[in-house]
Amino acid sequence: MRLIPKLYISFGSLLAIALISVAMAIWSAREAEMQLERTHLAHQVYEAYLELSSNTYQLFKQFGDAMLIGDRDQGAGEKELIDKIRANIATIRQVTGLEIEMVGEEEIEELDRLSKVEKQIQSLLNEYANLVAEGDVAVPTNWIRLSHVLDEEVDRRFNALIQEALDDEASEVQETRDEAAERVWQFKLMAGVFGLIAILAAAASLALLVRDIRRPIEKLLTGARALAGGDLDHRVETQGISELEDVGRAFNRMADEIATREQALSQSNEDLEQAVADRTEELERVLKQLKTNEENRKRLLADVSHELRTPLTVIRGEADVALRGDHKPPEVYREALQRAREAAMHTAALVDDLLFVARQESGETRLNLEQVDLASLLPAVIEQHGVAAERHKAMVSFRNGTGPASVRCDPGRIRQVVLILLENAFHYGGSNIDLHLDQGTSGYVVTLCDDGPGMTDDEMAHAFERFFRGSNAAVRYDQGAGLGLPMAKAIVEAHGGEIALKSAPGEGLTVSFTLPTRAKLALVS
Repeated sequence: MRLIPKLYISFGSLLAIALISVAMAIWSAREAEMQLERTHLAHQVYEAYLELSSNTYQLFKQFGDAMLIGDRDQGAGEKELIDKIRANIATIRQVTGLEIEMVGEEEIEELDRLSKVEKQIQSLLNEYANLVAEGDVAVPTNWIRLSHVLDEEVDRRFNALIQEALDDEASEVQETRDEAAERVWQFKLMAGVFGLIAILAAAASLALLVRDIRRPIEKLLTGARALAGGDLDHRVETQGISELEDVGRAFNRMADEIATREQALSQSNEDLEQAVADRTEELERVLKQLKTNEENRKRLLADVSHELRTPLTVIRGEADVALRGDHKPPEVYREALQRAREAAMHTAALVDDLLFVARQESGETRLNLEQVDLASLLPAVIEQHGVAAERHKAMVSFRNGTGPASVRCDPGRIRQVVLILLENAFHYGGSNIDLHLDQGTSGYVVTLCDDGPGMTDDEMAHAFERFFRGSNAAVRYDQGAGLGLPMAKAIVEAHGGEIALKSAPGEGLTVSFTLPTRAKLALVS
């Protein structure tokens, strides 16, 4: 049981005992008050009967004296005594009524006895009135009758009734006193019993509360000392559902939290050390990348210089040929200008590709976006380069696995990507080229497969680097600049897509790129 309910129960028990004790005290006081009142009423009845007896004897004595020596006060004394007797009877009847209200109908017999006394007094008064009406008391017969009234009726019968009433009232007074004494003894006994019960209940409640409080507090103090001493594994043993046990469980949760935080702090230190190591490694990698970029920059400058030297040499050679010697026919100048123009266009295309790749890497790509259906665009590109396919004796097939494929893109740049892939397949792949259009999870997927010699993993790792050419490039086609796949990658990524290679030596090359249905562009125009 929880501690608060125990406190409530203990307090309630002691309060109940106290209330019972108060109730007993009140009841005992009322009982004592009732017994005193009953005794007082019995004394009043007793005194009223004594006064009634005295007044009655005095009345009939005056009656006798009046008959013997004459009524000197003309009956005034007798009338006064008769009024007193009636007042005594009325007092006895009134007090007896109070006793009946207090103790019940057992006092009704006193009213019956009072009626007998009243009838007896009235009978005596009637008898005396008859004697007075007959006249001379000296007549022996009347004297005998008067003696009979005084001796027989008053002294014996009336006195017996009065004595019976007095004895009964005396007995009632004694009985009331005995009952009062018994009630006092009962109250003392009950007070002692309840006092003992109260003492035992208080002692038991105190013992239980001390037991339920002392042990958990000692365990909590021990746990607090252990935790303060650094023993994070110490836990307070808990059992039961009391509030102090809840405090123990809360203490254990706090210890668990401290241990967890200590462990988290230790782990954070380890993570911080690891992060510092990782950041150091990353900085070293960035530094290495910077060195590599610097080397690539130098190589790029060298490659660009090399690539530009060839068309510039062609242009200068054609100009030298046209200017050398005497005037030549217009056809010679036209041919020289035509070859110079082609070299200049090649140079411009090379510069344009390099500029696009550089802008894509810096996030400044410029695209002319339109809503385009790839299902119509791809077959058109294949058809426009049918002559090149025939020249390379290649068979290009197209398969649409999705139906209409509308995307927002730069159609010229997407054509350039497909053209780059086709040109690579023509020059480095086999004779069978398949172009597929399918629906992907994030957009439309364009896949180009050939049955050529394929690429190694190392070659695929560097395939998208500028001016990189595979091992079979010099054998199959030595005119390339190594900007095709980097250019295709830059265009696809500028549209928010991805491009990937899949190949194995002797198993052909598969190139696939994805165009999302909603292009994610940093900068478009």
